Amino acid sequence: MKSKILTFLILTIVITAAGLLFRRYGLFKVLLTYEIHIRTFLMSKPILGFVIGLFSYFLLSIIPGTGGKAVIYGWLFGFWQAVIIADCALTAAAVVTFLLSRTLMRDAIRSRFFFLMQKLDHSFEREGAYYLLALRLMHSPYTLTNYVCGATSLSTFSFWWSTQLGLIPSTMVFVFAGTQIPTLEEVIQYGASAVLSPKLLLALVLMGLFPLLIRWVSSQYWKTYPEKIQLKDN
Repeated sequence: MKSKILTFLILTIVITAAGLLFRRYGLFKVLLTYEIHIRTFLMSKPILGFVIGLFSYFLLSIIPGTGGKAVIYGWLFGFWQAVIIADCALTAAAVVTFLLSRTLMRDAIRSRFFFLMQKLDHSFEREGAYYLLALRLMHSPYTLTNYVCGATSLSTFSFWWSTQLGLIPSTMVFVFAGTQIPTLEEVIQYGASAVLSPKLLLALVLMGLFPLLIRWVSSQYWKTYPEKIQLKDN
């Protein structure tokens, strides 16, 4: 979560500073030309651009610690296209690491995270894939969740659909934040005022509040969890 907010802030600052400095010293055309070329390519060859974006997002998602991609993709691809790319690529990468964990590292992971695995086994026995859905909604550590779930008895199908659905809300928030970052052309045209738009400030607020809201809702649910289990057993 922190890495995504940091990426959002850094990208906004870099684009704004670059636009202002390049405009001041008359060198902005170089960087602006690169951005225009990329956006022209995505518009002229949308299918190829989508495939390249999807594949690159997938590869980056397999590498731990590469958060903030959804913000950048929102800036480049726009809202809906970036949401589809991010959610599908994240889910595909999650399934790959899940299967890799199950095939090659199951025993090592269960030994390394013994107490965590006991808790997960119990939770999956009670709630099944809905427990993983809750973890995804709460924005649990992406890579760690993939690997430890691979060492449980959770089926691949259950892992897939709960991951696919659970990642959508946070992905939409981060992509929306990326769509509100101004382009270099907008920064050059409007200056620093392009950054101080209400939508950009709203995006930053949403990025900070969304995980807190999800955790609060989840905590309210888990407070009543023992009562639900008792009713179910009765």
